[in-house]
Amino acid sequence: MTPMGNGLDSRVLRSIQEAYLAGKLRRTRDCAADMLRDRLYEADLEKVIREAAEIVRAMPATSLRASSPDNTHYVIRGSSCKDLEVYCEVCSNYHPQTNEFIEWRLTSFNNK
Repeated sequence: MTPMGNGLDSRVLRSIQEAYLAGKLRRTRDCAADMLRDRLYEADLEKVIREAAEIVRAMPATSLRASSPDNTHYVIRGSSCKDLEVYCEVCSNYHPQTNEFIEWRLTSFNNK
């Protein structure tokens, strides 16, 4: 994983934080399963998102369900309310024909 640089990282992070606080950070079923398996709760996720100061661009989205080749995964690391190292993976979601940004999706939230 490589840092994004060029000031984009803080802009992307702010956008994700704003989406979360507005209740617009949609979760995948995989993410819900991760949270259940690792006994992570909404308070843990909120803590990580709110306290995040850094984001890393992980990779382009490669899922067969990805709607656009421009979709990209980002990783935010942090600690849970119980001080466990955790990370969340957020994916940008773009419209397949117009390439307009649609939403942020939380695709994973795990113990590290």
